[in-house]
Amino acid sequence: MQLFVFPLGQVLLYPSFSKPFHIFEPRYIQMVEDSIRTGTPIAIGNVIDSTVAQQRYQPGEPLNFVREIVGYGHPVVIERSVNGSIVIFLEGKGKAKLGSVVRSNTTYIVCEAQAVTENHDVGNEHLQTFVTAHKVMISWMNHHISDPHARDQFLTYVKTPEQVIGCYASYLVADHDMQQLILECNDINEKIDLISRLIASGELVA
Repeated sequence: MQLFVFPLGQVLLYPSFSKPFHIFEPRYIQMVEDSIRTGTPIAIGNVIDSTVAQQRYQPGEPLNFVREIVGYGHPVVIERSVNGSIVIFLEGKGKAKLGSVVRSNTTYIVCEAQAVTENHDVGNEHLQTFVTAHKVMISWMNHHISDPHARDQFLTYVKTPEQVIGCYASYLVADHDMQQLILECNDINEKIDLISRLIASGELVA
């Protein structure tokens, strides 16, 4: 598969979870338009080294300034401003391992990538741990989302175990390396264990 790569610092996209993005650079606005037109997913690349992020990459070269495991999804434009900027929701559809740069006449990066398969089945031994984590998430929402209607809408959206984990990793986990580690786990039960340890240690966002 091919992915359009949107490199960002300390921002990740998780499978089954959506995030809003305000896009103002012309090349990335074009990337969104091309993604919608061609159906090519957009991957959020977690930048490791911003000092080399702007260099030109030749076809066949790896992207060594972003982490190779990425979340990808399809954009939905929700607002267009008179200044040309756009606001999108990027709906997480899966995750992949980035390969080499593809020859392209675009001003943004296009990469080969291999889709990563995950286990989404919560084992019986993890069910109670997940229920506890879900209750903690609801408590966090009650504290941080004051509008009952907005809170109910959020809870309607965040239902599956993978969506709950995506919520944790996006909003409750403060450490960016831990966010990436959660993304890189291929088993929902391992992710539940990680979240459980963070809850027990008090390392989540208050």
